[in-house]
Amino acid sequence: MKKILKDTCILAALMILSVFTISIIWSGVTDEIKLVLQLFALAFLISAFNYLLDEYVSLSIIISYIVKYFAITALVMLFGFIAGWFYPANFWMAFIYVGVVLILAYFIDDLRIKKDISYINKRIREQHDTAGS
Repeated sequence: MKKILKDTCILAALMILSVFTISIIWSGVTDEIKLVLQLFALAFLISAFNYLLDEYVSLSIIISYIVKYFAITALVMLFGFIAGWFYPANFWMAFIYVGVVLILAYFIDDLRIKKDISYINKRIREQHDTAGS
């Protein structure tokens, strides 16, 4: 299921970028295309931040999620102010958007971890059974 979800996201991203590239060539950058390209840029920045945090900072999982939540919210706010998504009156919406996405990402990550643990335990049992025979 993980592979199907990953492949679906990659295929959807390629389809969106291909359609938008043709649309940009044909009729220029519309507001909708601009928004999606901004979201791709923001997703890249968030992914790079997550990678660097996971790779170079050792935190407990709870502290890591808290740090990520506030740091990514700050990044979304900064990016949103620059892109014109947020105004001083509605900046708080970034906390909601990031929270919803982070909760979804947590559940997907949790499912992946449980599946990995199950696979590893199965392999250990198989090796133990083989060695015991």
